[in-house]
Amino acid sequence: MTPQQIWQSQSAEAPRISLEYVRHNAMSLERRTRWRNAVEYGGSFFAFCFAGWTALKYFTAQPIMLAGLIGCLLYVLYYIVAWRRLAGAQPAPAESGVFDTLRYQRRQLERQRDARRNYLRRFGLPLVPGYVLIIASMVFEYVPARWDGVGYLVANLVVVGGLGVWVVEREARRLQRDIDALDSLTSSS
Repeated sequence: MTPQQIWQSQSAEAPRISLEYVRHNAMSLERRTRWRNAVEYGGSFFAFCFAGWTALKYFTAQPIMLAGLIGCLLYVLYYIVAWRRLAGAQPAPAESGVFDTLRYQRRQLERQRDARRNYLRRFGLPLVPGYVLIIASMVFEYVPARWDGVGYLVANLVVVGGLGVWVVEREARRLQRDIDALDSLTSSS
C-alpha cells in the first residue's frame, strides 16, 4: 500500500471526547484522592492519639516500651508528612483544554502510582524499630516474659503488614492500567 492508500483507509470517525467528560474524570480523581487521604490522615491521627495516651498512662515505668511507643508516634508523623508529599491531591486546572486536562490526570495517576510503589521499603521498614523496641520490652521488662504478646505483635506485623502491602501493590497496578488507558486514549485522538 502506498502512503496515500494508508491515509485514505483510516477511519474518518476518530473517537471524540468532550471537555466536560475529561474535566469530570479529573475532578473525580481529585475527589477520590482527597477522600482517601482524609481517611488515611484520620486513621493516623487516631493511631497517634491512642499510642500517645497508652504511652503516658501505662508505660511511664517501662523505658523500653515507652521508647518503642515514641518510635511508633514518630513513624505516624513521618507517614503523614511523607504521604502528603507523595500522594497529596493537587487541584485540577480550571481553564484548560482536553489535552491539558488529560495530561494533568495522567500526572496525578502517576503520582498516586509512584507513591504506592516500594511501599514496604518506604513505609514498612521505618515502623520496624518501634515494633522491635516494644517486643524487646515484652521480653526484658516483664517477669515472666510476655510471649503471647510477642507472638501477637509478630503475627500482626506479618499478617497486617503483608495484607497492607498486597492491597497497595494491587492499587498501584490498577493505577497503571488507568494510565495505560489514558495513553491509548490520547494516542487515538
